[in-house]
Amino acid sequence: MSQICQDDRRDTMNQSPEQRESPTPTPTPSLRERQLAQTRGLILDAVTTLLGDRRADEMTTRDIATLAGVSERTVYRHFPDRRALLDGLSQRLPPISDKPSFGAGGLDDLAATSRRLMELLDEHYVSARAEAVLNADPRHFAADTQANTRDMRDLLASGLPDLDEREQLRIAAVIRCLVSTQAWLRMREEFGVPGTESGPVVAWVIDTIIRELRAGNTPTAV
Repeated sequence: MSQICQDDRRDTMNQSPEQRESPTPTPTPSLRERQLAQTRGLILDAVTTLLGDRRADEMTTRDIATLAGVSERTVYRHFPDRRALLDGLSQRLPPISDKPSFGAGGLDDLAATSRRLMELLDEHYVSARAEAVLNADPRHFAADTQANTRDMRDLLASGLPDLDEREQLRIAAVIRCLVSTQAWLRMREEFGVPGTESGPVVAWVIDTIIRELRAGNTPTAV
């Protein structure tokens, strides 16, 4: 036993610092695990595509299975009910590339960030519409949406510290609803106003709100 320990110590001493500090390799998924992940991905891809032109309650298991190229039984095996399906989608909804974050800049950047976001939603219509439909149910907000809401609240709290906490919350709620996939989708589909046109108006509204708040003109709650 003593000889084995000495040999182990010598082996360790002969290793470079990089070798001694290298993390334990992550186990390679088995073929079965890779197949299950691939099937799950196909199903969620199908759901994202279907939500591009219909409401969540108009989407059937047969539609999902047909588009994914699997059986309805396979869909139920991975997602036993609609809630499980929407939970899975909310965790992997394709992020919009180059999507600006409310937490990336200060309060003075909020209007420009919001304008760019509305324009980007037009460029990523399928994913954006799926997120809008998914977020119609507050129990299934996408992770990205939840993060943006937290960033918005933090931004208002740091940028307008003279407002009390309840006023900050009210303003954050109004601006967050204005700069959302639901607002973008409604303006686009109900009024025929795409994000490239609604974005400048949204930015103007936000600039106006911030300017009035900084001037001490706060709305009075009834």
